[in-house]
Amino acid sequence: MHGGRSCYETIWMTRGRSAEVAQALGVLRRAVRSRRGGLVTVVGPAGIGKSAFARAVGEAGRSLGFRVGQSQSGPEAHAVAGGALLTALRSGPVPLLGADDFAQLAPLHDRPVWMVDLIAEQLVRVATGVPLLVTIDDADAADALSRFALKVLPARLGAVPIVWLLTSGTLSTEVVDEIAGAAGQATRITLGRLDVDAGDHAIVRRRLAVLSPAAGDLVRLAAVWGRPLPMADAATLLDSPGRGWLAEAAREACAGGVLLRDGETLAVQARDSVYAQIAPDVRRSWHERCGNLLLDRPGAEQAAAGHLRAAGDRKSARRVVRAAGVRANAGLALCAWELVADLPEPPRDVVEKAIEVLVATERHTDVVAIADAMGPGEPHWQLIAVRALVASGLYDEAARRLDPLPPDANEALRAAIAAGGGPRSTLDEIKIEDGEDIVTRRLAARTRAMVARRMSRFGDAWHAVADVPVAPTPVSTAERVRALQDIDRFDEAAALLEAVGAGATVTADLAHLGPSVLPTGDLAHLGPSVLPTGDLAHLGPSVLLAAARQELDLGRLTAAAARAQELAAHARETRVPVHRVAADAVLAEVALHRGDPLDLAAADLPTSPVVEWSSGLRILHAAAIEDGDAAVRLIMPTVTAFRAGYCSSQWSPAWTRILLAVVLRSGHRPSALHVVEDAEHVARHNDRVASWVGTAKHAAAVLSGDAAMLGEAVEILRTGPRPLLLARALVDHAALVASQDAIVLLEEAAEIYTRCGAGSDAKAVSKALQKLGVRRRRDAPAGNRPVAGWWSLTDSEQLVAQLIGAGHTNRSAAAELGVSPNTVATHLRSVFAKLAVRSRVQLANVLRDRV
Repeated sequence: MHGGRSCYETIWMTRGRSAEVAQALGVLRRAVRSRRGGLVTVVGPAGIGKSAFARAVGEAGRSLGFRVGQSQSGPEAHAVAGGALLTALRSGPVPLLGADDFAQLAPLHDRPVWMVDLIAEQLVRVATGVPLLVTIDDADAADALSRFALKVLPARLGAVPIVWLLTSGTLSTEVVDEIAGAAGQATRITLGRLDVDAGDHAIVRRRLAVLSPAAGDLVRLAAVWGRPLPMADAATLLDSPGRGWLAEAAREACAGGVLLRDGETLAVQARDSVYAQIAPDVRRSWHERCGNLLLDRPGAEQAAAGHLRAAGDRKSARRVVRAAGVRANAGLALCAWELVADLPEPPRDVVEKAIEVLVATERHTDVVAIADAMGPGEPHWQLIAVRALVASGLYDEAARRLDPLPPDANEALRAAIAAGGGPRSTLDEIKIEDGEDIVTRRLAARTRAMVARRMSRFGDAWHAVADVPVAPTPVSTAERVRALQDIDRFDEAAALLEAVGAGATVTADLAHLGPSVLPTGDLAHLGPSVLPTGDLAHLGPSVLLAAARQELDLGRLTAAAARAQELAAHARETRVPVHRVAADAVLAEVALHRGDPLDLAAADLPTSPVVEWSSGLRILHAAAIEDGDAAVRLIMPTVTAFRAGYCSSQWSPAWTRILLAVVLRSGHRPSALHVVEDAEHVARHNDRVASWVGTAKHAAAVLSGDAAMLGEAVEILRTGPRPLLLARALVDHAALVASQDAIVLLEEAAEIYTRCGAGSDAKAVSKALQKLGVRRRRDAPAGNRPVAGWWSLTDSEQLVAQLIGAGHTNRSAAAELGVSPNTVATHLRSVFAKLAVRSRVQLANVLRDRV
């Protein structure tokens, strides 16, 4: 059976699915005829036969001349970043990527954007000779890097004959829906339950009846398992006396037409019928054993929780919640709660521990639901609910619930609500007590930081979170990162992000940052303090947001979008408004720079401008609206809230110039004056922070048309870390000076925009240069630029490549170009990835071959 499937097996795999198989094969045939790609998503509930369907389409694809790569997401694939995709690329007798191509990916394991670019180049090269089918089963459970790659590759490779087939459960279609949305066009196939009549049940019953007890137990176990069952797990669960015993049972079941073996995995046929014929108490027993086995396996928490829910074993709740605490896993915490929720008196220790894990993983909506279920009128549980609402930014609801509670138990929460939801004029009156317990001290620190940020005193916000001597958490680390970003200390923010991303808390190389910045621990193995590019998804929304803002503020738009997409995925699970709004704000700002459509409808915007990040989201969408009056209507809640003192604590300096452009375009000069006044107010309180001071001077100069002042703003922003702020100031300055000076300014701005991937901005600057008689080599938009080769390099990357290829060091090349050695190093890494070289010698050879 391992070497190939018989016609009999293939009939079983596709029995009753002829219409769906024909639909999938239609996509493959179109790809062969048109030499273009396609995407097929297959959705259905667990056990419906998605894996068998994917295997059947794969076999049919081979008969049509496709080279097929197949993989299944799961705990094993999570062991390596990109495991689900990489396994597909190297599976089968003739892998999609050869050994040499695959080896080139290894040095890029920690640089996902470059790895995806190289994979795209390799697949294009292979697909020019043979059409490809890439099948990933359970794509909804794929690791973060695979999900990122799948959002990019089908869209980018639509012009070559590569078909992607992804399967997903019906309760978790967000991943495949996002991939389909990014690709722009996809064929969706929904597998419903087949009608199994009494005759079919009788057939299955007869086939099970003739099996030996060992083979029958193996088939029933596979039906309960619900996914392809590894032989090793089957041996453990069945207490197999030996490998030969299990292999013989598998052979018997396969010969009886109720089991399929694919290498070291087993899949039951007619699963619904087999499962229905297992006695309920036996089913529960099997589910319990499966859940307990998977509970001890990192990465299998979701599957373990599903089995334990099906088993309904309340005795396991304490073990589940302990595992949830050890792994900080929200799914297990919810499973523990569900196991005890319907008891007359759920065990308090289980519920408290589940809530602790959910708070740590920022599942605030779930915390509120559990607290309400435990005691709608009980002060202890309502205080827990109020804390979760405050953490969610839902201050009105938090205040409503807090009012009826005893006043002596909630002063810290009252202060936090006033800090987050009250007008700026009342902030000085807030009394913040530290308290003795860690929870209250952290809340007091966050409240002080909130007050300081809303009063635009960003240095005070930093001291508020830096001076709290408590053990760090991902949330507290994210608060420190945000505070450092607000005062332009991005290197220190990067160090904190690296520490958290590496799963530790401090590195010896970062000791100069001091105890107020870094918590304690040993991170000497981490190396240089740079922002990590690996998988941060496990760290939760706060850290993802901090990482996304870091990338965006430093002009790394692709990485910022990837982080924001991860945050958006979290937001769908947490259902916390601030998480969704924050992700949308980052994605909207990236889209504005790239010229991508902003697909969020105005009706989806938060109704309250006090919700964190909603002000920026409104401004960014208003900037994309051509109708000036409609744009002003969209931003007026923000402008009005600001004038009334209800300012957001999450303002970005980039939004000031965008907001000013919106109101000036609409002819609302009074509002423009308010924008400038607000910017100057922020600058007065942060007079040593280049981004805020430069932004205020920039806005004032644009409004007054003062070229000299704009020149001063440019020089101030040069000393800051945010390239996109500088580029916008350069463009505005160019509009107020003589043409020759304008050319120099615009060329510098074009270089910055191109380096950052801001395609729309770069195109606008190129048009301005053309009006001045300067024609630049048109840089391809991000979606159309070649993914590899010489013409995939930007102008700056080509210059760096030529200098390094000619023998320059990074330092001498930097001196030649008038940039820093770090800038040269950044360009050189990109050059190496795009040209698929690993050394300066190989680069020199590539350049010589071009001559």
